[in-house]
Amino acid sequence: MKTDRFRTVLLFLYAAGILAVATVAWMGRGYYTLPLIERPRADLHHLLKPGGPGGHTLGILGSSMLLLLLLYSARKRRRFGLTKGRLSRWLDVHIWLGIMGPAFITLHSSLKFGGIVSVSYFSMMAVMLSGFVGRYIYIQIPRDESGTAMTLQEIEGRMEGLTRMLVERYRLAPEMLERIEARSGVPRTGGGPGSLLVLLLTDLARPWRSYRLTRLVARSHPELPGGVVREIVRLVNRKALLRRRRALLRSMNTFLHYWHVVHKPFAYVMLLIMFVHIGVVVAMGYRSGF
Repeated sequence: MKTDRFRTVLLFLYAAGILAVATVAWMGRGYYTLPLIERPRADLHHLLKPGGPGGHTLGILGSSMLLLLLLYSARKRRRFGLTKGRLSRWLDVHIWLGIMGPAFITLHSSLKFGGIVSVSYFSMMAVMLSGFVGRYIYIQIPRDESGTAMTLQEIEGRMEGLTRMLVERYRLAPEMLERIEARSGVPRTGGGPGSLLVLLLTDLARPWRSYRLTRLVARSHPELPGGVVREIVRLVNRKALLRRRRALLRSMNTFLHYWHVVHKPFAYVMLLIMFVHIGVVVAMGYRSGF
């Protein structure tokens, strides 16, 4: 129940953030598409320029979100008393901030990039885009309900539990179980950089693979209701996913390590120049509307 509530709140946050960004972008579409030399004469220039009331507010909102991103790192290291809440939920909010923050900063910039601030902006975009890659690698590492990485023994135990459930609850013969698992789509890859591409292609093919598995189970056991067939396929897919992640556990941990090596410098550059930018703005006495 609590997980469903959290997902509902997260969905609402995404909907609200996307709606806010889309509304500002639509209202200012005529201004944002003007050549820079013509913008000072536009009706919306006073409002949407980076130093205007609207642009200034967007910058504060986006910058605040970028700073709040740091709370995830603090929670992961249990710093500043942050010990409550599942790590996976903190990561979900971290990702939301990492998407919405750059979106608001982009509107704040009014699509005008130049000077040292542009280094911070493009570093921010690199952080955001690399975050999608990091999230994909992160979910390849099996984790328990709290978000802690599982050991090989824990993975094996969970796989054995799924096998027992398939055999005892649904009376699947070992031969049939092997036949189904042979079609479950576990990629044969020994690791290395190419394994990420193999995993991505496997995930893209998952709907088609599930459809074929459903047909196979339904033909082999016509006496089973449709709901039971779908549940069997769901359990088989869960086991296949664990098998895949177990086989590539070491590679994914290595990928995640190198991803941090690339991801963090961009984040540091982004934050450093952002602080310099904010400091200059405050020191020069800039205010909204001026």
